[in-house]
Amino acid sequence: MQNWPLPESYTFNDQSVRFNVTGNGPPLVLVHGTPFSSYVWHRIAPHLAQTRTVYYYDLLGYGQSEQRDAQDVSLGVQNGLLAELLAHWQLKNPDVIAHDFGGATSLRAHLIDGCDYRSLTLIDPVAVAPWGSPFVRHVREHGDAFAGLPPYIHEAVV
Repeated sequence: MQNWPLPESYTFNDQSVRFNVTGNGPPLVLVHGTPFSSYVWHRIAPHLAQTRTVYYYDLLGYGQSEQRDAQDVSLGVQNGLLAELLAHWQLKNPDVIAHDFGGATSLRAHLIDGCDYRSLTLIDPVAVAPWGSPFVRHVREHGDAFAGLPPYIHEAVV
């Protein structure tokens, strides 16, 4: 991830959140899911930045943003962070693309924090409990068994 710079920092609840802004044009915000980072956008963001001003950040507790023991990285925190970042960036009605947990984060920022979007594109959103597919829940419940898989099987399964 050395080629994925997040040179800017925003302080949220006394914690550092790393982000980047690139390109020129109408604003587009990218919100990643968990357990990922904004690096998931590394192939598409440069293309989007050819015609858009692209904003991306690492959710609190993920990627290059601050990570602490016993840190609250729940939905209740992440939507507040997104709302504050939009205000910090002075974005009124950006287009938003959100993946996975980022979908729930973006929905909550709209419904709870009053963030308005020109458009909201959800990619495989996690928005209704229980989170994830039956397979994801099975892996979560039996993590020790999956942790011992050889790398080639792990890659094929995941």
